[in-house]
Amino acid sequence: MNNLRSRESVKFFGSPVEHENAELLLRTKTDIDNSISKILKLVKNKNRSAEDGSPKHSRKETQLVGLIEDLHNQHQSLYALYDRVTEEFGKVISRRRNKRTSDSSSDSDSEYFSSEEVDGNKRRSEKEHYNVSHYNTPKHEPYTTELEEQLTLLVKEMENLNQKKGNLELEVESQTHEVKQLSAKNTVLHDQIMDLELKLKEENGVVSDLQAKLINNENQAKSNVANFMQKLDFVENQNKELEAQMERKGEETSQLVVQIENLNENLAETRSVEENMKEEKERFLARMKDLELELEARSTEKNELEEKLSNTSYEIKQLIDENKTLQDRNRELRTSLTKKGEEISSFLREHENNKNGASMEALALKAKVNAMRLELDTLQEQKNKLEQQNERSQKEHAESLAKMETLNANLSDQEKTIERMCEENKQAKTISSKLMSNQRLAERKMEELAEKFRKKMEDNIRLLHQRLHVAEQVNNENKNSCKMTKQRYEEENKVLGEKVATYEEELRALKEDADPTPSQVTLYFPNEFELVGLIELDLKVEEHKEYVMTRVSKMMREVDFAKDWVNKRNGEVRELKDNVDNLKDSLNKKEEQEVLLREKVWNLEAKVSKEGGEKLNLTKAVSQLEKKVAKLEKNMKEKDEELVSLGEKKREAIRQLCILVDFHRDRCNYLKDVVTKSRRVKNKT
Repeated sequence: MNNLRSRESVKFFGSPVEHENAELLLRTKTDIDNSISKILKLVKNKNRSAEDGSPKHSRKETQLVGLIEDLHNQHQSLYALYDRVTEEFGKVISRRRNKRTSDSSSDSDSEYFSSEEVDGNKRRSEKEHYNVSHYNTPKHEPYTTELEEQLTLLVKEMENLNQKKGNLELEVESQTHEVKQLSAKNTVLHDQIMDLELKLKEENGVVSDLQAKLINNENQAKSNVANFMQKLDFVENQNKELEAQMERKGEETSQLVVQIENLNENLAETRSVEENMKEEKERFLARMKDLELELEARSTEKNELEEKLSNTSYEIKQLIDENKTLQDRNRELRTSLTKKGEEISSFLREHENNKNGASMEALALKAKVNAMRLELDTLQEQKNKLEQQNERSQKEHAESLAKMETLNANLSDQEKTIERMCEENKQAKTISSKLMSNQRLAERKMEELAEKFRKKMEDNIRLLHQRLHVAEQVNNENKNSCKMTKQRYEEENKVLGEKVATYEEELRALKEDADPTPSQVTLYFPNEFELVGLIELDLKVEEHKEYVMTRVSKMMREVDFAKDWVNKRNGEVRELKDNVDNLKDSLNKKEEQEVLLREKVWNLEAKVSKEGGEKLNLTKAVSQLEKKVAKLEKNMKEKDEELVSLGEKKREAIRQLCILVDFHRDRCNYLKDVVTKSRRVKNKT
């Protein structure tokens, strides 16, 4: 309606200057209306924020001050324009008053219309009268009808102009009334501007305090984040130390388990060795019985051989005596033969001397000689037989002596083997005593290691509980501080969000209501920069809050992980304690069994000490032990290789986990960047 009135008032002015002045009036009026509506909105928002108790930013106040200054400038320009229009209007009226003529109809019309309209109507009527008088001449009679039609149209237009004139007068009156209202509003707005300037100063102080508080909060948040990072680094170092300690403990437990397994294997080996020794002792006892039987048989054979030797020696003595008697007899026969030969030779000589006389005696002597020769032959045969018998007896005696020597050598060898077996038995006793002492030392070492391990585990568990308690306290403090900072940041974010919402509403209103004039562009350009700065500050605060929350959540996850890890380690330590207790019980049982076995072994050693022959068994046992030791060394090497491979696998798994963690961390950072960019785009839109 105001625009219609202003347009009709524009039609009322005839000259181009009046038209430009009307356009300026219309433009200034719309600017004043827009600025007044904006000021009213800002005042309403300020009242709402004052009722809510939320802190205000300096940007709204500067915007309000700018709008008020703009309104003041527009008001001054309106006054100047009004003065200029009134001057031009007075000049036009004075010119038209000089030209107008006195007429009765004009007096009646001047009572109803204004002076400007009267002058315009007069000029129109004079023109019409001149045209009518001009066209009523005889020269232009064909055009009279057209002129009459034009006159009727002009009359109608005149009536329409009169109506428009009335409307314009009403509009001028309404505009004058509006100008008075605007002047009253202007005074009220001046008063409000003064009040707003005072409030602006107060709010500037509040905003400066809030900025100082915000800077202090940011510094405090940075210091808290630095403290949290230091605490987190300290907790990470503690976790690393605990992991290293637990790894060392795990290695110690694995070593103890390996030692216990080795001891169990040694016990099993000693049991197997004892069983083998039992079997070997039984075999040795059977062998000793066999040897005793052989010794008895050899002793009987020796006795028989001695009897045979004694018999043979007696027979040899008899044969020697017979040989001596035969040799004596042979000698006697030889002497007798020599005597008889001499007698025969003497007899032959005598016979030769007395051939003829002694033929009968010679025959008789020949017969005697032949008989003597036969006797000599028989005696020679007996002698040969006796020599042969003597040689056979000597051979048998030599054989029996050789047998005796072999028997004596066998007996000496058996005695030596018995002595050697006794010595080996003594050595086995010493070795068994050494093994027993080594086993006792191993048991003592096991007990000492178990005691040390138990003490270390108790100390470590105590330290872990203390560190867990300290970590829980630090965690609770961090949680409380994080909650406080989170609440504070949430409150600040709420306030900043409300500010941003109000600023966005104001921006929308400003963009919707404001015309793209250079003055308004220059007016709102810095405010838009301030809004962008506030949006960037809000984004920075949100990013900082998200960073702090991510760090705090990460620290909480790490603390929970450390708790779970410590609980797992405590469970493993309990299991190890149970295993140690079970091993102790099994060791006690094994000690009892070993005591029984030792008693049995002592009894067996008392039996075996008389016999000997354990060197072979011990050498076998030693060879078996060496083989087992070699096997154990191979197993240890294989286990070491398996441990090395497991360590490499663990390192590979840790490396892959680190790669996954880095990947997820990069992905989270990328998603955060995408979210922040999308937020910035949304905030810009």
